[in-house]
Amino acid sequence: MMKTPAEDEPLELLDDARAAFDAGRALVDAGQHRAAIGKLQAAAQNAPLRAAALYLTGECFQRIGAESAAAIAFQQAAVSGPGDDDKRLLYESARALQEQGRHTEAADRFETLLAWDATYQDAWKHHEYCRTRADSPSTAPDAVRQDSPQSPSILVRDLEARGLLGNSDSRIAAYDALFYVQFDHTGLHDSAKKRLELVQLLTAIGDVSAVATSLDVGSGTLRYPQVLDRYGVRSYGIDLSDAGIRVCVDDQWARRFAVADGTEMPFRDGSFDLVTCMMGTVNHLSGAQRERFLAESFRTLRPGGLLVVSGWDPACRFQTFLSFYSPTEMAQLRGRLSDPEDLRAECAAAGFGDVRTTPFCTFPDWQVTGAGAAGTDADHLARLAELDRDRAAQDPTIAGQMFLLSARR
Repeated sequence: MMKTPAEDEPLELLDDARAAFDAGRALVDAGQHRAAIGKLQAAAQNAPLRAAALYLTGECFQRIGAESAAAIAFQQAAVSGPGDDDKRLLYESARALQEQGRHTEAADRFETLLAWDATYQDAWKHHEYCRTRADSPSTAPDAVRQDSPQSPSILVRDLEARGLLGNSDSRIAAYDALFYVQFDHTGLHDSAKKRLELVQLLTAIGDVSAVATSLDVGSGTLRYPQVLDRYGVRSYGIDLSDAGIRVCVDDQWARRFAVADGTEMPFRDGSFDLVTCMMGTVNHLSGAQRERFLAESFRTLRPGGLLVVSGWDPACRFQTFLSFYSPTEMAQLRGRLSDPEDLRAECAAAGFGDVRTTPFCTFPDWQVTGAGAAGTDADHLARLAELDRDRAAQDPTIAGQMFLLSARR
């Protein structure tokens, strides 16, 4: 169905924007990236074309070596709202939930879609149908969902019960507040990425009770050691600096932290059941450093131990990283990303087996905001985690903003 122009957006403007977009794309195809930028920026003034035009603008800036400008354009594209493909996928996922009888979840996704495009197909009709049935006990999500012990919903509820999702007695929340106030950002998108990473980590571990000891490399403020401690894991962290724990962590945790390099770990062979390196820390390492880090992880893990690494995926077309990176830092980081398949090969070369990668945060930042419009933090996170799971199941080649790699010693 063709989108109806808004009352304050004349058809001539839509036509002009489309003509500018088509001209810009033709210039991109011809390799005239500087000339294309102006056309694409003009097209980006039109809401339906904004995300696609800004993304192409970012690619043009990247091609001419203007990395900071490219990072800004990519970030603007990610928060500008859904394009046609995004809206179609959101509509289809909502319809699938409706057909499964998961009416509350379906209604929430229809509302996310309608917030961005109130004229999309027959979304209003399906939304009304789902809302009228959302409170029926026979069709409540928990009554029909096929949850496994490690399903996203169960993991999220467990995290909520342990006080690990929102503001709690943990100093983690204090660090987040300090960090985001410093960078003048509320942290909504960043918090979602960190929590989705946590869900992926717990999914990869499986039976946390089987993990006696863990080490987090690049631990910063000991976020993951503090989380795993709630599960009874004796957990430790190392980082190149102790600034994070000095400012943000209770003194009792100082005994669980060491200033050390992940490429030269000060631990005996076979010391840990689990070694983690999270939130893209691995992307700050050079190829030689990654080789030494993997060798040290292999050495310090017990036989059968698990290595878990998360990274930013260079194949993601709406990649924005964390909001507190400056445009220059984003540009530098974008140039250091490792392809998931390359990292898998490096792990295998280091001696690891059963190497797996899983995409997560398979949606742009705008969907984090939209999906969070209703419901509690746990409901919000569960929906996003299930969306990740469903998309990865439907398309094993999909690229998310991040991926999680797990490997066995």
